[in-house]
Amino acid sequence: MSEQNQNRSSTATLETELNKLGENLSNLVKALWDSEERKSVEREITAGVQSANKALEDAAEKMRKDRTAEQLRQGVKDAWENARGPQIMHEVQTGLTNSLRKLNEEISKRAEPAQEVKPNPPASETVVDGTTHKPE
Repeated sequence: MSEQNQNRSSTATLETELNKLGENLSNLVKALWDSEERKSVEREITAGVQSANKALEDAAEKMRKDRTAEQLRQGVKDAWENARGPQIMHEVQTGLTNSLRKLNEEISKRAEPAQEVKPNPPASETVVDGTTHKPE
């Protein structure tokens, strides 16, 4: 019987030690959880996650604004081309055509053989057959 008692005693001791190990592990985990080091790490992780979240939100907002701004620019450009573009092009073409016509006229005048240009006589003089007559 002594062997049985010894087995019971060994089993009880093993059981006691396992219970103590469980309690010690539980206390260790609780101590680690409550430690300043763990709290500091948690704060750092929280701050990092918040910072990353803010950066992502800022990037998404910037992309939305950029896309909206680009759509607005494209809309203005399209409206300008559709509404004013043809009108302005017509005005530019007309102005350019008129300027070229005047330039061509001036060049043509200067390209013709030189003609004698006589000054206009004063109102008191009259010209008859190329002769200037003064009133008497």
